[in-house]
Amino acid sequence: MGVAFAIASTTTASAYQPSPANLYTATSTAACSKSPCVLYPKSAQLADGRIVATFENDQTAPVGQTLPVYKSDDDGTTWAKLSDVKAPAYLSSDSKYAKYTSNWTNPYLYVLPQNVGSLTAGTLLLASIVSGDDYYYQEQKAANSSWTPTSDGDRKDVALALYSSTDDGATWSIQNIITAGSWQGGSAGSVGRVSTANTYAQVDPVWEPHLLAHNGTLIAYYSDEDDYTGYNTTTGAPTLDPDNATATDSSGQVLLHRTWDGGSTTSWSSPVVDVPGATVSMGNGKTEIGGGRPGMTTIAPTTDGKWLLTYEYWGGGTNVRYRISDDPTKFFSATDAAITALPVPSGGAILSTGGSPVLLPMPDGRIVYNASGSGDVWVNESGLSTGTWKEYKTSIAAGYSRMLQYVDGTGRVLVLQASWSGTSVGPVKYAEVDLGRSDGAYYSLVNRLTGQVLSTASGKTQDANLTGNTPDLVLAANTAATTQRWHLTAKGSNITLLNKAGGRSAAIWTGTATAGQKLAQWVDDGATDKQWTQVASSTSGYYKLRSVLNTSLYMTGSTAGGSVTVAAATTDGSQDWQLVQDPLPTASTFTLKGTNSSRCLDVPNGATGVQVQIYDCSGNANQTITQTAAGELRVNGNCLAANGDGTTAGTTLILWACNGKNSQKWAFRVDGTIVNRSNGLVIDVTNWGTANGSKVELWTGLSNATQQWTRA
Repeated sequence: MGVAFAIASTTTASAYQPSPANLYTATSTAACSKSPCVLYPKSAQLADGRIVATFENDQTAPVGQTLPVYKSDDDGTTWAKLSDVKAPAYLSSDSKYAKYTSNWTNPYLYVLPQNVGSLTAGTLLLASIVSGDDYYYQEQKAANSSWTPTSDGDRKDVALALYSSTDDGATWSIQNIITAGSWQGGSAGSVGRVSTANTYAQVDPVWEPHLLAHNGTLIAYYSDEDDYTGYNTTTGAPTLDPDNATATDSSGQVLLHRTWDGGSTTSWSSPVVDVPGATVSMGNGKTEIGGGRPGMTTIAPTTDGKWLLTYEYWGGGTNVRYRISDDPTKFFSATDAAITALPVPSGGAILSTGGSPVLLPMPDGRIVYNASGSGDVWVNESGLSTGTWKEYKTSIAAGYSRMLQYVDGTGRVLVLQASWSGTSVGPVKYAEVDLGRSDGAYYSLVNRLTGQVLSTASGKTQDANLTGNTPDLVLAANTAATTQRWHLTAKGSNITLLNKAGGRSAAIWTGTATAGQKLAQWVDDGATDKQWTQVASSTSGYYKLRSVLNTSLYMTGSTAGGSVTVAAATTDGSQDWQLVQDPLPTASTFTLKGTNSSRCLDVPNGATGVQVQIYDCSGNANQTITQTAAGELRVNGNCLAANGDGTTAGTTLILWACNGKNSQKWAFRVDGTIVNRSNGLVIDVTNWGTANGSKVELWTGLSNATQQWTRA
């Protein structure tokens, strides 16, 4: 049962930025050493809630270039400069780093969810492209001091570096070089911008890192323009052209990865192919892989135990493609397909293209996708490798590239955006979007005249223009569906209503606030056609919702099952709404009942260090669970945990003293599974056991019944 609350308690307290704002604006565009100059924003969130962001900023000479780091301590609403990450040459006295004098581009921020060797969970990592000087830039400036770059140049010793920070991004250390390329040679659309120092006109840089911790190792995915003649189809090992440093360059690119165990004395593994690209002829019977320049790897796990990789491709046909693999280190053997082949709802738009794809795995198992061809995102709401992708609008423009960041603490998605167009000097923009199931209190809005609640028509969750282009907010009998639950999110003294199912706001159709106009779901962009003022009704316990766009109009539900509109003030009860709050997940204790066994998660004798089991549901203390805001599941004051902070399938589930580690934090997924925030494994009854005493472990999520649980 829900509970009606007074006006002061109904709005969420966290900061909120639905309309685009500038994180950074270029201050000295004339100083740009290349064009585009400000782009590739990336972000990550630390355990204490801080969000850090960085981006390429070329408003400086190449030598000594740094990557700026900005911080937000209010869920991405406001930002301040935090630090600059210097090139390896300036962070270490080791001579092997001396040639890397620029920390340049393609940053990737990542917070370790698990221990990797000597790197502990919670460590902030930065993978970025470093280099020596840009010899083309220096030669052009020497010949003509007023010369202005219009594209890329020719940097020497382009490599992929790994940095770490243990103080929330304030200071940084160089860990190692993940992989080393060579001359930039213009690259991509600037091939031919070669310095005289680049004797053999080589184009051999590396680009675009993506990090993933898996089974206690760190995987670094990246793009590589070295020339490879092929690869082993069994192991994925590429074969480097023995004449790579001197022969005519193929101008191709392959997607590779390397792994590292985090040891201070160990090196990164040899490379393994993820996507080889097309095979191209180099003449005289010689062929090389890398045709079509596959690039920009992003990875997401699915709820059925697979891994999804997306990438851009410029070899003809659809320019964003994907692969699905059972193993995140064996994409080389996976089937390749166009992103437009992924399933969408009947009548729905295919996934966007345009390059620069980004995947965001959500804690609840959903996967979010965008590419530079659209400002919209697509959400796989089941998280399955076979799942359907639904389009949702955002309030921020498309960009090459954008970053999607789940914000722990709000449950919303922060979007960072920079554009390649024009002179590309920024700004770096940001905005938030609610995609449903975000954190905080949800309410049903009960109409006094009809007794029905504010709902979406026919269970719709998307923006109204994507599902028939008609208004879609109606009154309906209360079935406790997520489409009938709303956040009341503060906008100063006003509120926005955000639907639980898809995060869409209750908006006035077409933004035209005239009497009789219907309401519809639409992305919240901060505009006043989506804002309402709560006004106490003359009937105790009810409120009127007055339009901020037209203060003479109120949200009105005059007919059971009918459309919700705005209308002039009336006293017939059609404008009176009772706000009834659903219980918060942390508000009461519960048990977890297995779908396959119909038995409850049970801690034998409530003891720590003992493997958890299933047993007949009794409601006893050793089965009674309390969920905390941090994501802990507590029994008798201790936490359900991955034994020994284990990261591999088969790790036992135990009760242990709460210590704040990710291995004791959990997320409830949309398929009914419960995933560990450290290792990505789910709570599973061993060998499909159903009898009392069957042991419980952590296993790869397969979305099957022995891994599914209901709160009772």
